[in-house]
Amino acid sequence: MDDISAGEKRKKELILRILTIDIGNTAVKGSVFEDGKLLESILLETRDAAAIGMLARRHSPDGAICCCVGQDADDFVAEMETETGLEVMQLTHDTPLPIDVKYATPGTLGLDRIAAAAGASLIADNAIVVDAGTAITLDIVCGNTFSGGNISPGMRLRFRSLNHYTSRLPLVPPAGSLPSFGYDTETAIRSGVVNGIVAEIASAWRAACAEYPGMHLLLTGGDADFLAPLLREKGVELRQVSSLVGLGLERIFRYNK
Repeated sequence: MDDISAGEKRKKELILRILTIDIGNTAVKGSVFEDGKLLESILLETRDAAAIGMLARRHSPDGAICCCVGQDADDFVAEMETETGLEVMQLTHDTPLPIDVKYATPGTLGLDRIAAAAGASLIADNAIVVDAGTAITLDIVCGNTFSGGNISPGMRLRFRSLNHYTSRLPLVPPAGSLPSFGYDTETAIRSGVVNGIVAEIASAWRAACAEYPGMHLLLTGGDADFLAPLLREKGVELRQVSSLVGLGLERIFRYNK
């Protein structure tokens, strides 16, 4: 009887499913993973704890972790704990990590970049991680080590900046005619922004391939679906990973728990 009880207790202690919450600058992504496999993810335009709670009830996770960029998330985390019935671990710059971080100012390194790097090293030994969101980050992860990277404005931020900081340039949507050189103001702006981003990412990928052997490009973020085919047209070999930050958060949670 004692052996059976101990076995049952151990089974209950095993953490099988993890709820991850990625709180970005413009959206919140909730995901549920089971041993590295994504079961479901939802993308929210606002900090909707009730929606996260519904996701949790559909999958009954055993643990939860979140990371937040930008403004403080303590109140939102408290709401999520009420909705999910789980203690939500918050990723901070003091959290023990399953990867090494070689960055001169680790305290300023975005928590989402840390999580994405932790996820990337599960997929490839050497990777350039491109997160195309409000900002575009291009980070090098080699041999389970975050080595650094670049940050530039994201696609919609570039469109809005041209509109906001000029007197006559319109706000142009990303979708539409995309010639090599624009034939009117709208196509000139769209081609300049979109083709510029594609060229930026392609150049970084080729530079990374030249410096590191066996380099893989992992693309994630809100604009990944839009950019992936354009990058492939330019000969960039990539793998699209929609919940890379969530995958890294799951890994960090397991490492600590």
